[in-house]
Amino acid sequence: MNVAVVLAAIAVAFGAWFALFRGDRRDIWPRTWVIATVLIGFSVGALALVDRLDDVVGQLDLASLGVGIGVGATWLVATHIGHAVLCRLFPSFIDQVQDLYRLGVGDPWTRVLGPIVAMAVAEELLFRGVIGGVGGFVAGVVVYTAVQVFERKWALTLAALLAGVIWGGLFEFTGGLLAPVVAHALWTATLTLVWPLRGCGPVDIDTPADTATAGRR
Repeated sequence: MNVAVVLAAIAVAFGAWFALFRGDRRDIWPRTWVIATVLIGFSVGALALVDRLDDVVGQLDLASLGVGIGVGATWLVATHIGHAVLCRLFPSFIDQVQDLYRLGVGDPWTRVLGPIVAMAVAEELLFRGVIGGVGGFVAGVVVYTAVQVFERKWALTLAALLAGVIWGGLFEFTGGLLAPVVAHALWTATLTLVWPLRGCGPVDIDTPADTATAGRR
């Protein structure tokens, strides 16, 4: 049963990421709501089927919340440092980051924040909860990295690999999903709307954070 559930989760993950990134980019936020809802429903049902839901969700306590906030903030700083290095070493890196930010440019933050948080919950339930929780840490990281193939950007694949190790490590360390969900949501929302990655030298990046700032003027 466990093997069947993990294989089904992998198939669902690849199908979801194909639908997310190969569809019309102008409709990505409504599509993200739908995909996140499907992933959450599937993950909860799969974990209940193998009687692992309570074990995987774990304790919802202040300690796990604090660890999630701390790790999310630390990884956010590390991401900015890594970006500053990589965009100088690899010219194509900045172009890929710019293209990813274009997904949300022009949209108000109220349209972007909800799908980001929902997808963070969905991804942690699927990759850390079902695939990692039932199939093991390595399986969760490998599949989380592999599904990024549909966006065809090595920068996103690298980010998924590193983040997958961190979120998976948080899941293993705390014994539940609260810390990785909080860290994941904090990292993604802040990078998108509050403290976005910028260009190298004279090159700058238009981001959803610029739209949000302009809307508050």
